[in-house]
Amino acid sequence: MNEVEFDFRRGRIVVRGQESGLLKLAQAAKELAPHLKEIRIIGGAASESDDEARAGERGQGEHPLVSGRKPAIREFAKSLPLANTYERIAALIYHAIKIEKKNAVSIKELEDWFSLCGFKKPRLMRIAVYDAKRKYGYVESRGKDQWTISTGGENVLMEKLEK
Repeated sequence: MNEVEFDFRRGRIVVRGQESGLLKLAQAAKELAPHLKEIRIIGGAASESDDEARAGERGQGEHPLVSGRKPAIREFAKSLPLANTYERIAALIYHAIKIEKKNAVSIKELEDWFSLCGFKKPRLMRIAVYDAKRKYGYVESRGKDQWTISTGGENVLMEKLEK
C-alpha cells in the first residue's frame, strides 16, 4: 500500500510504499504542490520500524534543535516548558541571538514575538525585560533598547531543552 504524507508546515512530502508506482506518485505530488522544498521517497513494505521512523520524521518526542533544523520562533517557544514571563522573554531572546544570529533584540521585537507565540503580554514589556535582568539575570543590556541573552539565561534554557 502506498502512502503520501503532506507536511506543509515543514514544506515537504513523504511518499511511502512499494517501489512500483512510487515515482509516479512522487511526480503527481510535486505537480500538486510545486513550492515544497522536499519530496522524500521511502520504498519497501511498511513495518513497525517504519511507524517509528515516521514518528521521528514528524518530530514527535524530539525538540526542534535536537533534530538539527532551525525552528521557527513560535515552534521553539511552544516546545519549551516555560513557567513565567521572564522565562518566555529569555527563550525569545535566546532564539533571536543563538538561532537567528541577531546581535541584539529590541522591546518592540519582543512585543511582536509575544503576540506571534500566543503568550500573554506583560503590561509594560520594558519593565518585564528589565526585571528579567535584575531579578533573574536571564538577559543583559547591550545599550539603549538592545537586549541579549546572559549566561544564566542560556543555562536555564539548556536545562529546559534537556527535559
